[in-house]
Amino acid sequence: MKQGPPAPTPEPGPKILSFEKFIERVSQSDNLAPIPRYNNFYLYFDVSFAQSAYQTKKYYIKFLTEHPRMNASLCDKIQNQRNKSKGTSESLKPFERDLYEAYKIMRSYGISDKKLFS
Repeated sequence: MKQGPPAPTPEPGPKILSFEKFIERVSQSDNLAPIPRYNNFYLYFDVSFAQSAYQTKKYYIKFLTEHPRMNASLCDKIQNQRNKSKGTSESLKPFERDLYEAYKIMRSYGISDKKLFS
């Protein structure tokens, strides 16, 4: 019996967070309420920060070019929610699945969590 070629080995690289880890609330200090691990990631889609340092990153522009509908949807959802709330992390909970999908795409560009979340 003939054996086929060996199975390809996965390429090494940073591991993408699970959805549960992505949305996990973490403490930054004893005085502050826990925040989502994704921290400022939502600012890429907050139109009140238009042309901020977030929207001028090459990887965000690539995301915007490749996924314009997803980007527009996230921008609309986040802006509408922020208009109704104080902009807390709790107000982002309804959109965390959408944010996670955008996160996975941007991570596929080789961008670290540290860069995406700061």
